[in-house]
Amino acid sequence: MRKRLLAAVVLAAAANLACAQEPLRVVTEGTFPPYSMTRSDGSLTGFDVDIANALCAEMKVKCQIVANEFDGMIPGLIARKFDVAVASMAITPERQKAVAFSDKYQGGYSTFVGRTGQKLDGSPASMKGKSIAVQTGTIQANYARAVYAPAGATLRMYSTVENALLDVTSGRVDALMVEIGSAYELKKTPKGKLVETFGPKMNDPRYFGTGSGIAVRKDDKVLLGKINTALKTILANGTYKQINDKYFDYNQYD
Repeated sequence: MRKRLLAAVVLAAAANLACAQEPLRVVTEGTFPPYSMTRSDGSLTGFDVDIANALCAEMKVKCQIVANEFDGMIPGLIARKFDVAVASMAITPERQKAVAFSDKYQGGYSTFVGRTGQKLDGSPASMKGKSIAVQTGTIQANYARAVYAPAGATLRMYSTVENALLDVTSGRVDALMVEIGSAYELKKTPKGKLVETFGPKMNDPRYFGTGSGIAVRKDDKVLLGKINTALKTILANGTYKQINDKYFDYNQYD
């Protein structure tokens, strides 16, 4: 009887160890510079990727970071395809109905990117009759749908910001609505020389939320607690600033 009990304990311990060693499945976008980008060899890099790796290091867990289209991330979390989404995802009431968010790990606002010399002020009235590119499933898409479409703008949906920029520079659309950090990064590219940022600072909390957070399933409360603790640590010990300064010349947390 004792041998059987001992064997059961050993098997249970081995099973727990195996589970503990399973990598944390982190999803990011991979097509949203400078937050997440895919290198020529298929590996991922960018602000969100570095933040994910720093958090995993602090939590002492192995990360398996994969790319996925943005609008499939929350369904993928719910379906247990992923465990964590680190993808500059704004914390909004609508998303909070489906997933739980960490504390804020970045701030920011949205702006327009358009061809140089268009002389648009970016107000809803000035965009009447104009076409606006937005990425599918984003807060920018929701905001443009609520504010600019009723004012007479035509919305064009894109799976990636990079594809949208191609249509802006070619003249197929008039403007791209995008997060300011991504707008700066797009301007650094060869195509970016043809565009400029314009318009108001778009940060209405009803649409843009209270900053970006890390998303997990609602029932993963223990994991969420560990993420928040790790986030506080990297903000306090300088790791966050080191990552921030690698990609931005301003404080991304503000």
